Amino acid sequence: MCILINGFVGTKLLLSNPQIEILTVVEMLAVFAVYTIVNFAQIRKDINDRKNAKKKLVYTARVKRLIAWNFVLFILLYASFIAPSLYNYEGVTNLALLNVLTNMNAIMAHVYYSIFIALIPFNVLLANYLAWPTEMGINDRFIKQAKRKLKKKDYKNLIRIGITGSYGKTSTKFILKTILSEKYNVLATPESYNTTMGNVRVIREQLKPEHEVFISEMGARYRRDIAEICDFVRPQYSMITSIGPQHLETFKSIDNIIKTKADIINTMEADGVVFLPKDNEHCKKLYNKETREKYSYSLKSKDADVYAENIVLDENGSNFVAVTSIGKINCSTKLLGEHNIENILGCIAIAVKLELSAEQIEAGVKKIEPVPHRLQILNNNNGTIVIDDAFNSNPVGAKMAIDVLGKFKGRKIVITPGMVELGKEEKNENRKFGKHMASVVDIAILVGQKRSEPIVEGLKQGKFDEMNIFVVQDLKSATAKLAEISRVGDVILFENDLPDSYNE
Repeated sequence: MCILINGFVGTKLLLSNPQIEILTVVEMLAVFAVYTIVNFAQIRKDINDRKNAKKKLVYTARVKRLIAWNFVLFILLYASFIAPSLYNYEGVTNLALLNVLTNMNAIMAHVYYSIFIALIPFNVLLANYLAWPTEMGINDRFIKQAKRKLKKKDYKNLIRIGITGSYGKTSTKFILKTILSEKYNVLATPESYNTTMGNVRVIREQLKPEHEVFISEMGARYRRDIAEICDFVRPQYSMITSIGPQHLETFKSIDNIIKTKADIINTMEADGVVFLPKDNEHCKKLYNKETREKYSYSLKSKDADVYAENIVLDENGSNFVAVTSIGKINCSTKLLGEHNIENILGCIAIAVKLELSAEQIEAGVKKIEPVPHRLQILNNNNGTIVIDDAFNSNPVGAKMAIDVLGKFKGRKIVITPGMVELGKEEKNENRKFGKHMASVVDIAILVGQKRSEPIVEGLKQGKFDEMNIFVVQDLKSATAKLAEISRVGDVILFENDLPDSYNE
């Protein structure tokens, strides 16, 4: 707005008096100074606003470089913008020609002002484009360092395990680390570190010669992402936890997802070992095609190498018996839901292959802790039970979360914005989600007017009481509504990521 006002004032000055261009330049520089001060003030305000945010705002080195590029571009753009104002017509003696040139200059100023204002929003995009070669150069250097480190004789006997999947990979990674730690010194990528540079950073900064096992979580949003990670991690053992409609917005098709996840197997050496869930139709097909050493695990089929029997699920966790080649293992865990039992079975299959005893596996399973934001029960002192499943939701995970909620006693409340990044299937999957909710939930608090429409449709299809549907704009409004209606004994499920500032 400051630049827009500056443009009209500057043009007016040029039209009224061609001899005061220098004032226009001063005015422009003043506006630039105001622009700079306002931007720094806004950055400071953003930092203060996020002090109490759920996740701390961190300016990474890459972001700082992008900001620097953006600032340089703005200075160059602004310099080219004010340059015409420095030109004068002292050598022109013909008054008629002078008037024509002055008016043309004013008209061009209008045009230039418009172009300048239009280009400002694209500054960041252009800065990112210009910074790309530098960023790629830095990334390539770090990747080469990680490769060289893994090739050192200190890591010759390092057991490398790769885990990927449309969902469940982070939980599975932590489950596997806990179990294998009963025998080995294990390093796993922390939190949700599953990108190329996330893996590179862990290898460069945290991997030590004393580590015996390295577990790499491999995530993907685009076709070749997993192959890129496998290129330097070179896993000897690979697990795909699941294949389903996750990130369809970027993958475009389930076929692309299958090919991407399969890269973790296809990039392995001939002596690699593969672990796949038999209950997932896409993984089952990959298993049937696989010629390397392979193992399957299942909740439902006794034909798998590792399967479960005598499953008992309740609000305190899960109990089951894992049937393996080394015998039956009694398992007790705090984790909620059948899908977590499936993840544990896959990890047991790897543990058996790595020669852990039944006693070590049983002890490891008992030590497994819930992963933050994945069906995690939070401590609460107001008489309600809160289940935090606020990590990125998917159709299978969302259904499982509702099934887990159904195991609890008391009135059941769900707070959710629904599922995102499902491309053309998003509305349909959210409609199914709403219909499934209707069979379990008593009260639904939905975040986002537009996004919640298919969920509401699904709830209505499930004959849900419309008086118990509350649609709000953001998380703050959702928590306010929850405080208004909740009571002692309620079980509250937070399903899918709910940021501090939610935009549809």
